[in-house]
Amino acid sequence: MQEAVQQEEVKQKKSKWIPIIAGIAIILIAGIVTVQAFLNTSVKEDYFLAEKNTIEQLQETFESRFEEELAWKDHTDEHAIESVYEITGQMNDPNMAGMGFDQMINNANITVEAALDKANKVSSTNISAGMAGVEISGLEAYIDNNDLYVGLPFLDNIIQLNGDDLGRILQEIDPVTFSGEENFDFSTLFNENPIPTEDIDYMKEEYAEYLYDELPEDAFEATSEEVTVGDNSVNADKISFSLSEEETKSLLKNVFDKMAEDEKLREIIIDQASYMSFAEMELAEDDIANFEEEFVTAMEEASANVDDLTLPDGFNSTIWVDDDIIVKRELSLAVEREGETATFNIDGTNEITDGDQVIDYKFTVSDGSSEETVNIHADFAENDGETNDTISLTAADVAFTIESNQSTQEEGSKNFEHSLSFEEQGLQMFTIHWLGEAQYEEDQMTVDHTFYAEDGYTLNQDALSIYVTEEGSTIDQVEIPSPEQVQNLSDMSGDEIIEYFETDVANQFQLWMGNIMGPGGF
Repeated sequence: MQEAVQQEEVKQKKSKWIPIIAGIAIILIAGIVTVQAFLNTSVKEDYFLAEKNTIEQLQETFESRFEEELAWKDHTDEHAIESVYEITGQMNDPNMAGMGFDQMINNANITVEAALDKANKVSSTNISAGMAGVEISGLEAYIDNNDLYVGLPFLDNIIQLNGDDLGRILQEIDPVTFSGEENFDFSTLFNENPIPTEDIDYMKEEYAEYLYDELPEDAFEATSEEVTVGDNSVNADKISFSLSEEETKSLLKNVFDKMAEDEKLREIIIDQASYMSFAEMELAEDDIANFEEEFVTAMEEASANVDDLTLPDGFNSTIWVDDDIIVKRELSLAVEREGETATFNIDGTNEITDGDQVIDYKFTVSDGSSEETVNIHADFAENDGETNDTISLTAADVAFTIESNQSTQEEGSKNFEHSLSFEEQGLQMFTIHWLGEAQYEEDQMTVDHTFYAEDGYTLNQDALSIYVTEEGSTIDQVEIPSPEQVQNLSDMSGDEIIEYFETDVANQFQLWMGNIMGPGGF
């Protein structure tokens, strides 16, 4: 028994080094691919230019697949738009017929009217629904910068709340739980990129460019070599990037030391922690001081712990480049600590021919007693306005596959079929399908969507399908409630809010429910 416990402890100890290996690899190669190269490039610059070009090529492939959708998104970034969604369902499952579920779904409908003005940070949503002869409307939500408006079907007024007053209200209602410093900036919901541009620029300058400059020129070597990529033989430029154990550990220690001293980095992390919680929390000075102290300590310990690691082979990455694109890659890193060895390896190919691209990558992590492998396979094909794409991710006995088939009918018009399937131990568990016909114009669009799932048994398109009709148009502005329609919670005390909900809101809800249910209820 004791021996089994010891073996389990050793296994857990080994597994802790798997993310460390991945982290080291990421620190060494992430971010620096965005550094601009000079006209007369060195081998080091050629290496990262190839990384940059390869990423951009994949980005261009994605953009070509969704050109109309991205153009409409750009339009919505600059103009106020209104979108109307009509949602219905169709069920033909004999097993559900006796229960009446099929009739409920077949006769149900949901309408969503949404308006959005990203530039001015204003949005509105109105939802209405009908089922079994019961019609419900008046479910509304609006955001005007940092003001939230909520309308409910049974309320005469629309409730308004400013995010800056949230902490004060919560503290007055529950002083034990809330400090009063809490607030919620509703305008952050309009931010598509959670990291401000200035913070991204700072990270690039302070870390991406720093890492790039710290890498020695003699760590890179270039030769020509003929390699097999898919079914083709390619005469490629082979670029090797190798760091010795001393160079790798020195780079890691320098990065951790730099992070420990970086006050701006700590500010960025605090801001991101607030954003990820969907609230701009005003932390107390003591909390901020404690976090900064813990962060500095963690970085200093990470720097010191690098000395406890052994990197017997250093860091090694080799890429084969053809026509400025990486067509083959090998990366390896081994880490030893207290007699235990963990390894991280990447092997992959990227075959590009006329209209087709096939990517095969294998990621392998081993801790000496176990090995985990993740395979990524992507096949992109385009011919005469039709695209057929497949991306699959396989790990152990589990596989996820995304398929996308699209065809262009005429300018701005397309048909598409997307699917996501999940397999376990070679058996297909389920597949989710998304079909559609779309028409995009400069200032308006329409899309007819169909969603259904398959499980290989009873669930299929005939058994249950969901239909969504989407219409988008350009409008002058987003309408928000007038002051006469509003009950502003920001103008009320905590006690007044409690009384308002216990009397006005509760009474109006009971009256509304009575009207819906009738004298005898449902």
